[in-house]
This record gives sequence, C-alpha cells and structure tokens, in this order.
Amino acid sequence: MIRSMWAIGKPGVENIKETIRKYFNLDEKKPDVIVTLGGDGTIFRAAKEYSNASILPITKLSFGALSQLEESDVLMALKKIDRGEYNIEEVMRLEAEYKDFKTWGINDIVIYRNDENTNKFRVFSNGKDIFEDELSGDGIIVATPYGSTGYSQAAGGPILEGNEKMFVVTPICSKYFNKRLVIKNRNVMKVVEGSKLLPDDKEIVIKFFRDIKNKIVPDGRKEDRAYIDIKVGDEVIIRRAKENTKFVKF
Repeated sequence: MIRSMWAIGKPGVENIKETIRKYFNLDEKKPDVIVTLGGDGTIFRAAKEYSNASILPITKLSFGALSQLEESDVLMALKKIDRGEYNIEEVMRLEAEYKDFKTWGINDIVIYRNDENTNKFRVFSNGKDIFEDELSGDGIIVATPYGSTGYSQAAGGPILEGNEKMFVVTPICSKYFNKRLVIKNRNVMKVVEGSKLLPDDKEIVIKFFRDIKNKIVPDGRKEDRAYIDIKVGDEVIIRRAKENTKFVKF
C-alpha cells in the first residue's frame, strides 16, 4: 500500500508535489514512492538517496528506457496508484569491486582509460576467457538490459529487452568490430560480434595486463566515478548486486 510520496528533479517539481498532496502524504525522509522529474541522472540520484522507496520516473522528453510517463501524465498516474492499478517492477543493479572500492549502477559500469596508453585486458567468467583474446582499447562497458540502449549501444553493443536476465559486455574502441542486434528472448540468443552476452548470475572478472590509470564510472555519474591506478595482474570484478531498484509501472 502506497501512503506517502516525495518528488525531486527539474523545475516543475514543486507543481508535482502540490498534485501529490491531493492524494498522498508528502514525506521527504521516508517516502513509499519517490517521483523523479528529469532524465536518468535524476533517477540514479533517487535510487541512491532513497534506496528503500519505489521510483516513479517522469521525463520531460518523449523517450527513456526507465521512464514510461511524461510530465502531462502525472495526474493520471497518481489516480491509478490511488486505485491500486499499478505494479512494482524490480530492476537489477550491477556492482563493481576493485580492491577495497565498491560501486553500483542501474544502467552500466564503465571502465575507461585515464591515460595516454590504451588498456590491455582479458575478460573472464567462470574461469573462461569470453573473448578468447587479449583486448586492446579504451576500456569496457558492462550493461544491464536497461543500460543496453545507452553507452553500450553507442559503442556498438546489442539492444536487450528490459526483462532479459543477462548482461552485455562491450569493449570500447577495441580491435573488435561491433554489430548491433535486438535480443527478444533468451531462447534465441545469437553470437554478437564484438560484444558478449552473459546470464546475470555470472561474475565477470576483468584482468589487466598493463600498468595504467583508469576510471570506473557507474551510470555516467561524475560524482561517483573513481580514479584507479591499475597494475599488471589487477582485477575488477563486476556482478549482479544483491539489491534491486524498484519502479512503479502501469
């Protein structure tokens, strides 16, 4: 039962709060639902600051993998929630670990060089080198299905539907040629040249073979990026996080 809400985001959010007040209690500290007005950055902020709340994303644009609604749909959405006509969808998070550092993302985890040299690394899962070769390039993207339409796609990775239970692993500017492909269900998996698909219960280990400065960036969040000095033999581990992010869906 949803009893309280709060709203954060771009100009116009105060009007949304006034609309919320007609149907639900306004609670800034522990809302059942956090309404976000903006893009993915606002959604990621909500997921970080209100980890126990479900998110209702409202976009000012006409697209967005995590957003179903535009600003003009707010009243309709609140009425549906008040009538109980909604579902709570849990979306996976990715978790990255490097030595004592940990971070997480909803869309993707990106490892990108912060150095004039290129990265040299291999990617393992269950002890198997999934690319069967040492990769040389700017870095690598590990994306969730929702993240597959972002940076990963721009780097040539495939598009996955939101309910797929897998990751897509895409090298950035490597010698591998990337080709896009829409994956509609797990039973018709195809080999994607330049990108690899892995079930979301698999752990990904990225092992480096050159001393180099890198940065780990979750969901493109500048404030959460970490600069790391990689040494030969160092590993970054990426896996599905234990916690999910909850979204209100209709």
